[in-house]
Amino acid sequence: MSRQEWSHEAEAVVPDALSPLAVRVHGEYREMPGLRLTARQAARLFGLAPDLADAVLHELRRASLLACSNDGVFTLIAEPSGAPENGSLREAPLDRLACLLRHWAWADEARSAFDRELANGWDDDDDDPMSDHPFGSYYHWCALLCGFSEAALEHGLLSPVQLDAIHQDLEVSLPGLRACRQLLVVIPASPQEQPRILDLLRDADTLRRLRRVHNAFGEALRAELLSREIDSLDH
Repeated sequence: MSRQEWSHEAEAVVPDALSPLAVRVHGEYREMPGLRLTARQAARLFGLAPDLADAVLHELRRASLLACSNDGVFTLIAEPSGAPENGSLREAPLDRLACLLRHWAWADEARSAFDRELANGWDDDDDDPMSDHPFGSYYHWCALLCGFSEAALEHGLLSPVQLDAIHQDLEVSLPGLRACRQLLVVIPASPQEQPRILDLLRDADTLRRLRRVHNAFGEALRAELLSREIDSLDH
């Protein structure tokens, strides 16, 4: 989805009095519900002057769209229970299902790219702090899986049977998935602030767990799509 489309989507759910820049920033937060930014981080992420970033974040806070913690971190305020990111897959409207399928395709592409990078080999003894460079797709894959995992655990995306099958994997994986998503939107001061992918790859359980989660969401989406195609034959 383009930034222009994000803004148009956000305009449908925010007050008309918001500035265009505030609408844009709110759209970014809605695309990444786990986003946690200080004014300084927002300035870097959105390419704004620090005072302008601070003003926009406080504009969204006054509109009750963002919350600000005591340490100056701004987060998205949860939308009402009828919001698009909430609700089960079975009851999702067609527009919501289309978005889920689009994000699933992106996650699948990221995993395939990571598998190709992994197949090219890596040096187990490499201590270069930049050695994560070939594995950027891992972070993209995990960031996209994060959205599905939160929807499953917090908003009932999967059926109880589907959720039970991967519930433990989701609980264990979610902190790492959120860390990967944060790494994509906030540039750390140094590589040492994040665990290297090479270290994670040495733990085979991590990859097996992520692949089980990935496959479970894919199967759930395919089953729902097939069910709707069958139902349409009756009409």
